[in-house]
Amino acid sequence: MEVIGINFGFLFIQLLSIALLIGLPIVSLIDLSKKKLSGATLALWALLICVVPLLGALAYWIIKPTAETRN
Repeated sequence: MEVIGINFGFLFIQLLSIALLIGLPIVSLIDLSKKKLSGATLALWALLICVVPLLGALAYWIIKPTAETRN
């Protein structure tokens, strides 16, 4: 397909990057909605994921916030 100008390797990389840029924040927001976090913590994580989608989603999956416990 190089004859008509379609490079499938490049096309695959573009589709994969678009899927990551769109899919990872959506999956992160869905997972965030299932967690039992306080209102402020939930709002800050959602804002971070929406404002900086890729970095916010990666930070969310690396840190993995849990519900706050009080003694």
